[in-house]
Amino acid sequence: MTKTRIFSFSLIPLIIFLAYLLFDGISSQIQLAKEIAADEVKVKTKLMLIRDAEKAYLAKYDEYTNNMDTLIDFIKNDSIYITEQREIITARDFNDPRKYLGDSVRIEIDTIGIEAVVQNVFGPKYANYNWDKLPIIPRFENDPAGQDKVFEIFSSQIEKSGVMIDVIEVVDKYPLDITRKEDSEIPKRRFLRFGSRTEVTTSGNWE
Repeated sequence: MTKTRIFSFSLIPLIIFLAYLLFDGISSQIQLAKEIAADEVKVKTKLMLIRDAEKAYLAKYDEYTNNMDTLIDFIKNDSIYITEQREIITARDFNDPRKYLGDSVRIEIDTIGIEAVVQNVFGPKYANYNWDKLPIIPRFENDPAGQDKVFEIFSSQIEKSGVMIDVIEVVDKYPLDITRKEDSEIPKRRFLRFGSRTEVTTSGNWE
């Protein structure tokens, strides 16, 4: 057997080992990508739940809350008035000097009932949801050491065209995807969030 052939055979284990490392690396990356995708679905779901609750809170109290305990109590124990809006149109008299303005329109709003927030906003799908865990980042929910890993919530008012407007921002600052950076030039690659501290919006940066 020639030295060249002996050398070639001696390389076979190394080639197999390197091929295994390459396959294992690719497989690990694929698995991590799947875990990140599944995790972010859960994060987005929670962000949307918080957003729906905050919108309902704003509708009732004319402000957002930056206190998660207050928001949870609102969801679990508060109620929302169910209203009905009617438009009453009255034709103006021919001799009415305001005839040129057209018919008179009056809006009447009647309260027709009261419904629990959890039922009105979230429906039967979330009847047994554990709202006490709402602030916790999903993958830390069952980790006793991770109970402090919660969504960061900010609410305030900003001035727009001389009018004070309520704003809110809720952020997941603990992404599983380490390529998400808060200083990324691409908004969709920053930490998952909805709302803004400087703009009047409740859109998510994934939307």
